[in-house]
Amino acid sequence: MTIQTQIVRIPISKLTLYENNPRKIDKQQFEKLCMNIKRDPEFFNNRPCLVNHIGETNKMIVYAGNQRVRAAKKLGWKEVPCIVEDDLDEELVKDRVILDNNTFGKFDDDILANEFDAIKLIELGFDESYFNGWEEEEKPKGEKKKKCCPNCGCEF
Repeated sequence: MTIQTQIVRIPISKLTLYENNPRKIDKQQFEKLCMNIKRDPEFFNNRPCLVNHIGETNKMIVYAGNQRVRAAKKLGWKEVPCIVEDDLDEELVKDRVILDNNTFGKFDDDILANEFDAIKLIELGFDESYFNGWEEEEKPKGEKKKKCCPNCGCEF
């Protein structure tokens, strides 16, 4: 069974950010988010904001995607892609806020070291401190130093 969810574009001016959103990002992380949305706006379309439409007040409250809305606004966007549901229970909204912002599991450092460029990972949002402890392997003079994954010793 396939469930179709309609994505609609809503003017940012009609959206209210969820005031109890526990997730905060610093200025540097926000700038990375803006850069990534600008570089790949289609990804935002594929991961739209989640909105609770409160019928009684006609408020459109973004409970998942607050930072993306802020970034889109800074980039000059007038509207953002959203999935809207009506009159969600506050406890369900709170659960979804955590689920949307919580990452389960952890990254496989060996795959990151072997398959991804560290600079690109930082551009995509990794904090540089993530790579602390990844040793640099000494190379003969003239060769670039490569970093090594602490788990497997693979170079990147």
